[in-house]
Amino acid sequence: MVQPTSLSDCVNPVDFIKQAVRAISNADIDLLLAHLPITSVDEYAYDEENPDARWQPGKFHWLPVGRERGNAGRIKQANQPVNPIAERTVNGMEAIIEMARQRELLSNPSAGAPVSPRDAIARYFGIPSLDQLPKLDETPLSKQIRARARDLARQLRVRLVFDKASREFTVAIEDDGIGQAPARIHRTLLSLGSTNKADKWYLIGVFGQGGSSAYAVSDYSWLLSRRATDLLDGETDGAGWTIIKHIFPTGRRDDYFAYLACSPDGRVPSITAAHAEEAQIPHGTRFVHIGYDFGRGGSAITRQLYTALNHVLYNPIIPFELHVGSTLAVVYGNGYRLSSLGGGHGTDAPALDKVFPPQPVGT
Repeated sequence: MVQPTSLSDCVNPVDFIKQAVRAISNADIDLLLAHLPITSVDEYAYDEENPDARWQPGKFHWLPVGRERGNAGRIKQANQPVNPIAERTVNGMEAIIEMARQRELLSNPSAGAPVSPRDAIARYFGIPSLDQLPKLDETPLSKQIRARARDLARQLRVRLVFDKASREFTVAIEDDGIGQAPARIHRTLLSLGSTNKADKWYLIGVFGQGGSSAYAVSDYSWLLSRRATDLLDGETDGAGWTIIKHIFPTGRRDDYFAYLACSPDGRVPSITAAHAEEAQIPHGTRFVHIGYDFGRGGSAITRQLYTALNHVLYNPIIPFELHVGSTLAVVYGNGYRLSSLGGGHGTDAPALDKVFPPQPVGT
């Protein structure tokens, strides 16, 4: 097996990762890539049967996302540009729930798992379905529940940035959840159609593929993740980082999406725990999508994204912060907003009291 190429062999890892987390434009990414020794896509074509073939030691290489050369059709599946943002946000919610579940198991290995995502939120964070928050009274307990919901929202952030120089939009989704150890990122955050969630009824998605459609509407994407240090489960601490882009091979019709890898087994470039501490990289995951194409939404998206996310995530299990430039709003979903149309909001109209209970799913 070819030994992984290390960032520290090429650049100062702390300075590089600090520069990487500030990247919001194509020019920023091009500058980062210029610092690294990278084999061109025409010199190395990933072969699932023999990934070591033609691998150039000491260099980084572009590997297909999911290590699947024909991944373009599966990734280009978003029918609305806001949907991948919503999918990534839901992934962040799952990371927060999973961290709470794994910490529960550390203290009580025999603890039964929550039976649903909402059961998990009630157990670990003590908040009800968000559309029920406006119906709470003004007792100290109700105020405490609302405060817990607001604190939880701070752990999940969506940022929309407009770069005036390039006139490009960048969308960042950041969670303070469980994160992933560097050695596992290619098998989890960069996988397609595989899952480790099938027996976890307290999580939302299964195959983790929806968020990857953000690659198709971005010029570049970058990813940074660090596992919570008390939940490493035998893995080495540190932070993994990579860039994802669309590849159009010379003389071929099979375009695909690829990420920067440091080893033919798929591992991503990483920095040590000491370097992560020096660079002030916390646990959790950051996906940043650069040159995001909002289609006909154009510049109006700065006004529409709040409304769109409240619509798509009608009653999310966790609230989250939306940062548009310097403006901050908390997204609770339209279920919450409709339930708020009652007393105390400048109207005598009754609050919406329609409750939508969980629906059983049959086969």
